[in-house]
Amino acid sequence: MSAYPEIAARFARETAGHEMHVLHDDGLYRHLVFADPAGNFYRFDIVTWPHNLFLRGDGFSFGFAIYPADDIFNMFRGSSHDGSINPGYWQEKVTAGKVRDWSEELFRAWVLDEAAKAEAQHPGAVEAVGEQILHSDEHSTEYQGTAEYAVAAFQHDDFRLRFPNDWEKSFEDYSWEFLFACHAVLFGIGQWYAARKTAGVTA
Repeated sequence: MSAYPEIAARFARETAGHEMHVLHDDGLYRHLVFADPAGNFYRFDIVTWPHNLFLRGDGFSFGFAIYPADDIFNMFRGSSHDGSINPGYWQEKVTAGKVRDWSEELFRAWVLDEAAKAEAQHPGAVEAVGEQILHSDEHSTEYQGTAEYAVAAFQHDDFRLRFPNDWEKSFEDYSWEFLFACHAVLFGIGQWYAARKTAGVTA
């Protein structure tokens, strides 16, 4: 089961009608295109050469490299988690693309935790955080900059919040683009192997 089920569900939904088109297939040199014949949304290309794979998608692109093994397809298949993605390991192979990004979910969980710990000494802290930060019309937590501003502007009794330094706590998680790309690569490799099996190619 995916550790990020919402991304897995989104990928399955957005690529339900995708078909594979082989533009080039010569040993470790491949160019595969995956797209829905009914439209070009979330089309992606997989291009490989020895040690490398490049994925160009609709709004995201990632490069991966491995050494000393030649065929990167084997790395992805061999290190998948029971047929699911392995972002923790695959991020080490990324040569291009934004792997991690601001996580609003992690930030909001931290804010609630800080308020809950202060509630006994500062009654109403949880409610104040909800009103002034989490459900505020004046402040957004969608981006780090606006979340930092919301924390700086927060006040309740003499309880104050301090946005932690990066070395104290990170609010970054895998970007949706990276997780989507991981699913795309694993899906594409699976389609390629299935097509070879259907054609009677075993090597």
